[in-house]
Amino acid sequence: MGKKVEPLPTCPDFHTTPARLENATCQPCSCSEPPLQFQNTKFTEKHDYPHSLHYVTIYPDHKAGMAHKKDMVAAVLPSIWNKSIIFTDWKNDSYSMKGIQDTSTNYFGAIIKEADKYVVPKFQRDYSWDKDQWDDLWNDIESTLSEEEGEHYMGYLVLQKTGVNIRNIIDGQQRFTTITLLILAAIKLVKALAEKGVEKEENEVRWKEMMNTYIGFKDTVTLDYDNKLVLNRNNDPYYKDYIVKLGELRIRNTKKTEKLMKSCFEFFEGKLKKKGFEHGKDYAAYIQKVVSCLYFTEIIVSDELNAFKVFETLNARGVQLSSADLLKNYLFSLVDKESSHPERLNSLEEKWARLTSNNKSEHLPDFIRYYWNTSHKTIRKNYVFKTLRDEIKTQEQVFALLDDMLTYSDVYVALHDKNDEFWNEYDSGIRKQIGLLNLFGFKQPLSLLMVSCLKLDKDEFKKLLKLIINICVRYNVICDRNPNDQEGPFNNLSIYVSKYSRADYALLNSIIINDELFKEAFSRFSISYEKSANAKKIRYLLGAIENVKGNIRSVDPFSEEATIEHIMPRHYENWDIEDEVGQRTVDKLGNMCLLEPDKNRKISDAAYEEKKKVYQTSIYGTTKRIPEFFPSWGEDEVERRQENMAKTATSVWTVKY
Repeated sequence: MGKKVEPLPTCPDFHTTPARLENATCQPCSCSEPPLQFQNTKFTEKHDYPHSLHYVTIYPDHKAGMAHKKDMVAAVLPSIWNKSIIFTDWKNDSYSMKGIQDTSTNYFGAIIKEADKYVVPKFQRDYSWDKDQWDDLWNDIESTLSEEEGEHYMGYLVLQKTGVNIRNIIDGQQRFTTITLLILAAIKLVKALAEKGVEKEENEVRWKEMMNTYIGFKDTVTLDYDNKLVLNRNNDPYYKDYIVKLGELRIRNTKKTEKLMKSCFEFFEGKLKKKGFEHGKDYAAYIQKVVSCLYFTEIIVSDELNAFKVFETLNARGVQLSSADLLKNYLFSLVDKESSHPERLNSLEEKWARLTSNNKSEHLPDFIRYYWNTSHKTIRKNYVFKTLRDEIKTQEQVFALLDDMLTYSDVYVALHDKNDEFWNEYDSGIRKQIGLLNLFGFKQPLSLLMVSCLKLDKDEFKKLLKLIINICVRYNVICDRNPNDQEGPFNNLSIYVSKYSRADYALLNSIIINDELFKEAFSRFSISYEKSANAKKIRYLLGAIENVKGNIRSVDPFSEEATIEHIMPRHYENWDIEDEVGQRTVDKLGNMCLLEPDKNRKISDAAYEEKKKVYQTSIYGTTKRIPEFFPSWGEDEVERRQENMAKTATSVWTVKY
């Protein structure tokens, strides 16, 4: 594939997607200021190697817009000229994002020489890449090297200066480690040639020089390598004692992450062997090409908080660092710094592992935010780390926080699964409500539900959960209002429950849709059956009305024993109706009913006269009565039926407390 040049994304500070910079115009953003006009650009070379970094100074044509965008720096972007661009402040031509000390676009071969050590913080996440990622990287490298002057962009490498010639790897450790394992696999093969007597002297010198350049120097006393790359506390011992020494790799009693490093090393060793190189210089030349074609956007930050701000601003594709990673590093460093008892660190490790296991690592940042919002004013995701870092200062607070989060995480996980054993202590009705919470993706009340489940008795919690479902069906589903506007009221009640262990439902009044507005919106409601998730939603809405009006049986929205029948079929070519009428009618809820699967298949796109006979035999009361009230079927009948359904809906999704 060669060098991957990303398309210019929407710039987070400028709200623009420029086709060419000199003609770029800022698209209107949510502010009241007029859009910026970018008329002039100024280029300054920073380095003299190919694809160097450029500083681009933008001069706006009006001061109001510039005042609004006082921090002009937007992003590090691969440009349409295949170069990296930094937008800078037009007033002083300086890179002005706070916390960033330096930026550059550099090849791995140059990066590895810039510092004596690259250190993965000891509490950072373990090595986790697997065969899919190794294979992707290998294929990218092979494709790139097959092209003349090919290059491959590896994304952002975020580093923190911690001393003279020492860099902490804040983000990029998986890529950095994997490339290093590839290099070590090649070095081992060169060493093996020397040991077999193949160009012995040259290859002896060659593999040792490769070790010195990319891996580290050997201590003449201990004969251990002073490695350039220092991994976290779970990875570094295996890396240092087995992989770097290029001997037999330990198998017994290894952790999952150690097995991954071993497998990665062996994966690349196998790939390199298949290339059929006969000379050590071939392996050395190959690695030289690899480290000269893989390049990163290198960002040097002053601390981890600024690293997280960078990610929020750049919105880089594939960024793995999260507020949970940063929080873990911070909490562990507090305990490590304050405590002389290693068992405390082990206890913390165990608690964090349980927390991660409960929530899965990819969901952990969301959980932490919802947890914090159970008893504090709502914070956005990008403020989680900063907020907790400001609040948690001692190891006592760290352990109290972890214990509390573990308790809440059990509820959080259960709220995402109606079949979770947590609900065994409740009656069966609770599972349906939890199912609906997830079916419709109601996320705004999660903090409130977490704290209420722990602070209220079971009956009161069930009452609150049902009220929340009904509020959200009215507000989010039928009236289609912005669910984010619910966060404030839900948060207010959450804090109240946390403080007083009882609920003041009046705090939700501002997001309760009254009966008249709900009835009006319901009478106009449409929902497309084409989206797979919508079938269950439609079945729930029709089933809830059937449970009240049908007087026949309860309908499970998660079971397919009731199918969705479109009275005017979705393919209405055989019906004598205009296309315009069909398009605005077929997805109305009033045009749908519940029907047994075999009967639905039988009538399919049949005429209404034939359908009426089948409806009369249905077990569902609301369906059975359709022929009685509607001798014919068209747009007017759909509207009348839906208006009747809307009147019933106010008593189905009641919001009285």
